[in-house]
Amino acid sequence: MDPESSGGGLHDEEKTLTIRIFSSYDDAGLAAANLEAHGIKCWVNADDCGGWYTNLTAAAGVRLHVRAVDAEAAIALLDAPATPAEIKQIEIEAALATPPKTAPIKKLAWGQIGLGIFVGIVICLPYQWKSKPITITHYHYTADGKRDEGWVYRNEHLIEYLEDRNLDGNWDHWTYYKYGRAMRSEYDNNFDGNADEFWTFSDDGLDTLQKDRDFNGIPDQLCTFKYRIIQTEEMKPNGSKFAKEREFFQHGVLTEIWRGGDSNGNFSEVVRYDPFFNPISTNLPTTFQLLTPTSK
Repeated sequence: MDPESSGGGLHDEEKTLTIRIFSSYDDAGLAAANLEAHGIKCWVNADDCGGWYTNLTAAAGVRLHVRAVDAEAAIALLDAPATPAEIKQIEIEAALATPPKTAPIKKLAWGQIGLGIFVGIVICLPYQWKSKPITITHYHYTADGKRDEGWVYRNEHLIEYLEDRNLDGNWDHWTYYKYGRAMRSEYDNNFDGNADEFWTFSDDGLDTLQKDRDFNGIPDQLCTFKYRIIQTEEMKPNGSKFAKEREFFQHGVLTEIWRGGDSNGNFSEVVRYDPFFNPISTNLPTTFQLLTPTSK
């Protein structure tokens, strides 16, 4: 046993002794684990520059240190033969640490590969055919044999409604469905083949309408609805950012009109109406006769 002082505070300022020198860190680690398991504090070190040059351990070995007061008990513990239970535990730990052997990959013969491909085709083709969307359209015809309505179903679910309102042979009204509920409708009001009126519907009853009244391809009328009852209407010529005119409704009846909108979003004229569409107030001098509500 070689005495070794801790020097600069190492090992809690206690005198230590080298009780074993091993050829590898693995063997030293097993011995240290045995001592620690029995409550004996120990240290393992070697002259290998902190593990950077492990080949240096071959010269001086890997040293196992204990406190001088524990040296006798540590040597006795390491020299004692292992019990059957300890041997069994060591064998179990060694088996767990050994990676399982992998069997070599067997190469398949060309016949096996061809059979696998054939079976895959036979199984997958019917599934793909069954899962492919099936679209069917049902038509309605007028008394003179003209097709005026159509219902498109995909996998037995309605996805689109078609209508030819002027019976010219071209569809001019389209309604699209999702899960049986109408999501969007489009109309071609001048029958030029292009939609110029667009409706969108929502679950909460708030719907919108965009309409191209001058048929130049840009919506200029925008309306909002709640439960299919109009709430507001705005006029935005050629898709301008700010409205030129805005109308407000209550229970579907016009109550107020703002006119003369500018590029700052301000309006020069505000007129309010009674339920019979009679003007009752305005912010500008007017030539028409204002009606005031009568008191009861």
